[in-house]
Amino acid sequence: MTFVARRRAEASSRDYFDDLYEKNGCIPPQDQMAIDLRLSFFTKYVLERGVNFYQTPTEKDWMYVARREYRYDVNLRAVADGTAAGLSASMCRMFMVKKFIWWPFVPVALFTYAYRSKQLFVLHNKKFFDMCNVGEQYEVGYARNTVLKACNKLLDREDF
Repeated sequence: MTFVARRRAEASSRDYFDDLYEKNGCIPPQDQMAIDLRLSFFTKYVLERGVNFYQTPTEKDWMYVARREYRYDVNLRAVADGTAAGLSASMCRMFMVKKFIWWPFVPVALFTYAYRSKQLFVLHNKKFFDMCNVGEQYEVGYARNTVLKACNKLLDREDF
């Protein structure tokens, strides 16, 4: 069941970005600012803090889930893509020189990981941001709603 929900969320994100590129040819500046606000919120309140930093069990649970989703959707997929690209580069170079070499693996894998992790973080930013919606009475929920109001004002929408 979670695979179906993940695929729907990813398809929704891809549709959103495809629509932006189709209409504008790029991501408009106000949309990019909203994305940057959501990314900085998630980095500050989820990735840079330990789970035990939060005082209530609800916040601890949801921030743990959000961090776990980040690990699977961004880090592990970027590592897999980097490994595949590094191995492919090594195989191509081995085929070119007809000798066993591994040096292309590391630089290609590291570059691909860095590129894909940023790309996947931007792709899934709305899902991660929505996972932090725990309510106004919690610190994370209040901060999220503040960022949400700023995003709504930037994009001239009622709800984001």
